[in-house]
Amino acid sequence: MPTSPGVLTNALAHTWAKLQADHPILPDILVTISASQPSSDHGPDRWRKEGDEPLTGIVVDAGLLTDGSEAVLTHVLHECAHVLNWLRNTKDTTMRGLYHNQRYLAAAEEVGLVMPEGAERTSKGYADPILSDGARERFAEDLKALDSAIAQTLPYVTLPTPTNRSSRTPDRLTVECKCTPPRKLRISQTVFAQGPIRCEVCKSLFTA
Repeated sequence: MPTSPGVLTNALAHTWAKLQADHPILPDILVTISASQPSSDHGPDRWRKEGDEPLTGIVVDAGLLTDGSEAVLTHVLHECAHVLNWLRNTKDTTMRGLYHNQRYLAAAEEVGLVMPEGAERTSKGYADPILSDGARERFAEDLKALDSAIAQTLPYVTLPTPTNRSSRTPDRLTVECKCTPPRKLRISQTVFAQGPIRCEVCKSLFTA
C-alpha cells in the first residue's frame, strides 16, 4: 500500500518550495511514497490537478530511499522538469513516454540536472540526466534534511521485493566500449559522471 510518511514528504515539500521560487509556474504538489514497482512511463498522463488542489502524480519509489538523498533529489528534479513541460504544453518524450527528447533535457537543465559526460542520444532518445554540481550546492541543506528524513522513514515503509528491486535501476546506465563486440557495464550515473572510464582492451572510453 502506498504511504506518505510526514517527515519525508515535509522535506520534499521544502525542496519543492525552492523550485517554485525559481519557477513560479509550478503549483503545490502532493508526493506519494509507494512500494509498488515504479512505472517506466514518463508521459504527461500521470499529472492531475483540480482547481486549487495540489498537483498529484509525483511518486517516490520506497526502494529509491535506500539509494540515498541524492538519488531522491535527482528523481524529484527529474519529475519537476516533466511537470514544467506539462504546464508549458511541451511534448518531452518519445516512444510513448519511454524516452526523453531534447525539449526534456532543456527543462532538466533548468532545474539542475545535466547529461552524464560522454552520453549521446540513441535512436530512441536520451539517457536520464544526473544531478549537477550546482544543484548539489543549491540544495545542500535539502540533501541534509533528506538524509535525516530517509533514516527516520525507512523503518516504516514497505520496500520492493528483491526481484522488483533488481529490475528497477533508475540511477544506472549501460555503458560500452568500442571492442567488437563491445564490452558492457552497468554503472551508477553518479559514479559515471565523476570521470572517464577506459577499456584496457581497446583503449577507448566507455560511453552510454
